[in-house]
Amino acid sequence: MNDAVPHSLTFTPDAAHGLATLAESERAWNQVWHLPTAAPALTGKQFIETTAQAFGVLPKYRVLSRPMLKVVGWFNPLVGELYEMLYQNDSPYLFDSSKFGRAFGFAGTPYSDGIRICAASCAKA
Repeated sequence: MNDAVPHSLTFTPDAAHGLATLAESERAWNQVWHLPTAAPALTGKQFIETTAQAFGVLPKYRVLSRPMLKVVGWFNPLVGELYEMLYQNDSPYLFDSSKFGRAFGFAGTPYSDGIRICAASCAKA
């Protein structure tokens, strides 16, 4: 895997908001849209650091090589599922939802805000 490439991630409430907005807007029909996704995308390392900060802990992680991921997957099926998705981590994986932002005035929740909201919801559980 690679923690140094940016990867667009869509905050789930933004996806719901975007889908509802598109479904309710006749001017959106018969077009291709990316749901609102904040920019710029974070690298894996930045995402982990931001998440650790939101939880008040030090970031601690390990990047597994392709062969190591395969071996760990033999013992942990959840990790094993990641192997077939490695192509998404070899190079930047970026969405451009600026069309949605221009049309509907919403560009997506900033990553730091979305992570903070998720961390706060975990604290309530």
